[in-house]
Amino acid sequence: MSRFKLAIDIGGTFVDLVVYDQKLKSLSNFKVPTTPMNPAQAVLDGVDNIQVPLSEIGDFMHGTTLGLNAILERKGANVGIITNKGFEDIFLIARGSLNFADMYRFDFEQLPTLVRRRNIRGVNGRINFLGQEINPLDEKAVIAAAHELINSAGCEAIAINFLHSYANTKHEKTAVNLLKENFPELAISAGGLLANEYREYERTSTTVLDAYIKPVLKNYLQHLKSGMQEKGFDGKYYVMNSAGGALTFEMATAKPIATIFSGPAGGVSGALDLAKVMKKKKLLSIDVGGTSLDANLILDFEPVDVFEAYVDHFPVLQPIFDLRTLGAGGGSIAKIDNKLLIVGPESAGAEPGPACYGRGGTEATLTDAALHLGYITASNFMGGKMEVADTLAKQAIDTNISIPLQIDTAEASISIIKVLISKTASSIKEMMLERGLDPRDFTLLAFGGCGPLIGPMLFDELEMSELVIPPLPSVFSALGMMTSDLSFTQSASVLKKIDSQNFQEIKVKAKQLEHQATKELLEKTKEIGQLVSSMTARVRFIGQEHTLSVAFLSGDSSVSLFKRFTKLHQDRFGHSFSLEAEVVSLIIKLTLEKEKPDLSRARISSSELASVEGHKMFDDEKHIFVDAKKIPAQNLEIDKNYAGPCLIYDEGSSMPLLKGQTLSIDGRGIITLRRSEVKNGKD
Repeated sequence: MSRFKLAIDIGGTFVDLVVYDQKLKSLSNFKVPTTPMNPAQAVLDGVDNIQVPLSEIGDFMHGTTLGLNAILERKGANVGIITNKGFEDIFLIARGSLNFADMYRFDFEQLPTLVRRRNIRGVNGRINFLGQEINPLDEKAVIAAAHELINSAGCEAIAINFLHSYANTKHEKTAVNLLKENFPELAISAGGLLANEYREYERTSTTVLDAYIKPVLKNYLQHLKSGMQEKGFDGKYYVMNSAGGALTFEMATAKPIATIFSGPAGGVSGALDLAKVMKKKKLLSIDVGGTSLDANLILDFEPVDVFEAYVDHFPVLQPIFDLRTLGAGGGSIAKIDNKLLIVGPESAGAEPGPACYGRGGTEATLTDAALHLGYITASNFMGGKMEVADTLAKQAIDTNISIPLQIDTAEASISIIKVLISKTASSIKEMMLERGLDPRDFTLLAFGGCGPLIGPMLFDELEMSELVIPPLPSVFSALGMMTSDLSFTQSASVLKKIDSQNFQEIKVKAKQLEHQATKELLEKTKEIGQLVSSMTARVRFIGQEHTLSVAFLSGDSSVSLFKRFTKLHQDRFGHSFSLEAEVVSLIIKLTLEKEKPDLSRARISSSELASVEGHKMFDDEKHIFVDAKKIPAQNLEIDKNYAGPCLIYDEGSSMPLLKGQTLSIDGRGIITLRRSEVKNGKD
C-alpha cells in the first residue's frame, strides 16, 4: 500500500491540494493561484509544493469545473449533430421554453446556442417508441453527413441522437461504430448510450453538452497525466463526478458530462460525511471560494434531489447534486450602478484578482473590504506565503465606492459585505422556501476560502440554529474527495403504470439494468472492492410532467412503492392525489467501495501560528475599530467557549467572531458557533 493519498480541487481563484499520510494519520494542505490560460499548469505547480515524493502517492483524486466553465464561457468544441431526417431542429427549438424571469422582458436576447443550424444533419432511419425498427438506418448518409460536418463546417465533435433511442440503441451504436472506423480521432457522443431516458430534447441537450466539452476535458486530462508522470507519479488517477463519486480518468474522458460539477461535488461529499459524524439531519452547506458560492441542502443524511438539472439553460439527464451557484465570493466586484451599490456576480478571479493582491486589479472586492475591516489578517494571508496590501484595498474602495457615495472607507467596506450577505441570504431563503423548508431549522456548514469569512454574518442574517466550520475549511472540497468511492450510474426508461400487472415487468427491467451496469463498471475499472448497489425510481402521478425520485427496493411490491411515493409527494408539496402513478425511469448507482482515511481522527499538519493581542477589527454596532484577539484555530482549547469580537484564522481562511457570538471546538477540530445574545425575540 502506498503511503500517501493526494486530492486536488481547481477553483476559479486558487487550486487546493490536500495530502494524507496513511502512516502518520496526518493531513497537510497547500494552495496555489489558478492559471486560467492553462489550468493543468497550476496543478503541476501545486504538486511541486507538497514536499512528498510522487512515487509514494497511490491515489490522485481530482475535481475540476473545466467542463462547466467551457459551457458557461462558450469555449468548447465546434459540435455537429446527426439526427433523424425531419427532426434537425429539436435542439434549437428547445421546447420553446423561457425562464419565468425573462418572459416579459422586451430587451431579452436568447443566449448563444452551442450548435449552429448549419452544423446539423438529418439522415434516414427510424425506430418507434416500442423499440421496433420502422426504417433501416442509412449508413452511407451517416458517413456523408460526418464528412460534411468535419471537412466543411470544421466540427471537432459529433453528437448523435435518434428518436426513441431509449427504447433501442441499435441505430446509435451503428452510427458510432461507423464514425469510429472512418474518423478515429473524432470525439463522438450518443444520446441513448449517455442517458437511456425518454424526452428527445433533454437527451439531445445532454449529448450536445457531452460532445461540446469532450475534446476540452480530454486534452486537459492527457496534459495533466503526462505532466504528473514526468514528475514521477505512477499511481491511480480519479476524477470526481457530479453526484459525489469517483471516476477513472478513462471513464471521465469517455463521459465528461458526468464531471460537469466535479469540483463542488467534493464539498458536498465532505458535507455528507460530516453530517453523519455530527448526526446533523438538517444541514445547509455553502462552499464559498474566490469566484462563487455553491449551496446544497442535506436532509436525513441525503442530499436533496433536483427535478431536472440544468447547466446554463440546457437540461442535463445525469445524476447531479442539487447545487445552487451564486456569484458571491472573495473576488466579487463592488461597483456603483445608478447610485446603488452592487456586489457580484462579476468576479476579479485569479487574474488580476482583488486589488489588495497587487497584480493590477483596481476594482473593489469582498476580499478588499474584509481586509480593510480586519476580518482578514494580512500578515498570515495564505499562511504568510502571499502578500496583500491594505493600502491598495483602501485605494480601490475609495475610488470606486467611498468617494462616489461620499462615505468613509470603513462604512463602504461594511456596506459591500452587507450587500453580498443580504443578496446571498435572499437566494438561500428562496431555495429553501420553495421546498417548504425553514432556514432556522438548519445548521449552516461553511467552508471554502471565504466560507468562514461570511459564515458568521450569513448565519446571523438567516437566524439559523448554529454555524459549523470543519477542519481545514479552505480546502474542504479537496478533503471531501478523499471520502469518495468509485461510482457508476446508469438509467433506463420504463414508462409503466404501478399496478400488480406491470410490476413484474418493472422488476425484470431493474434486474436487467443492474446486470448491465455491473458488467460495464467492472470492465471499465478492473478494480477490486466491495460492490454496493442502490436503485431509485422516478415516479409521477399519471398526467404530471415532473417526477420524484423514490428508493426502489428489492422487496418492493406495487403497493409499497406507491405508498412511499405518495408519502414523499405529501411531504414535499403538502398534498397528494387519488390518481394512479407510473414509473418513468429507473436509475442504478453502483459503488465500488475504496479504502478511505478516517479524516475525523487525522492529525492536521500546519505551520506554527501565534495568538496576537490588540488586532483591530471593525465593530458594526459601534461603527468603530475595536481591539480583538487574533487566535489561530490550532490554538483553540477543546470545549472552551470563546466570545466575540475576535478573529479565528488558519493558513487558508479567517473567521470574524462577532459581538454576541460564541464558539467552541471539539476533539475532531470542528468549530461550532452560536449566538450568545437574544436577537429579534429568538435565541
